[in-house]
Amino acid sequence: ETKIIVDKLKVDLTRMQPVIEQGKKDTAILIVEVDKEEAIAKEKAAACAIDEKEAGDAAAAADAIHTECQKELDEALPEFHAAIKSLDSLDKKDIQEVKSFAKPPKLVETVLQSVCLLLGRKESWDEAKKVMGDSGFLASLKDYDKDALAMNAKLTAKLQKYVTLEDFRPEKVKTV
Repeated sequence: ETKIIVDKLKVDLTRMQPVIEQGKKDTAILIVEVDKEEAIAKEKAAACAIDEKEAGDAAAAADAIHTECQKELDEALPEFHAAIKSLDSLDKKDIQEVKSFAKPPKLVETVLQSVCLLLGRKESWDEAKKVMGDSGFLASLKDYDKDALAMNAKLTAKLQKYVTLEDFRPEKVKTV
């Protein structure tokens, strides 16, 4: 009886031999494919790691720029609010007095030339007097689009010739 079972197992084994061989071939093919996919996955993981590092570096740089901009804004806001307060204190009589100067003090002329530049006008005393003669002059200064100025690199660059002057400071202008 054992011989019958052994013979039957030999027959089954012989019959299954092609299936086993095919299974070995299929497994070998799958191992090659898995190895290829694993290599591709490792490459993509390495590329992702590089991208992640670059993104982190860019985020750090952006954060540093944001911090610097916020610092500059925090420094500029008090001056901006002081300028608005000073502008609010001006009236038509003050403008008429400045406009009446045949030859204004140099610093007054410089300030008004910068105003002309901001308003897109010729930077001269004669043009400044025309601008001050406009009934909406003070309102145009109060309503000036400061955000647009920040976005206009060309105008901001031109304005530097005034704002970098040593005397072009609110405390100096007040004394004139």
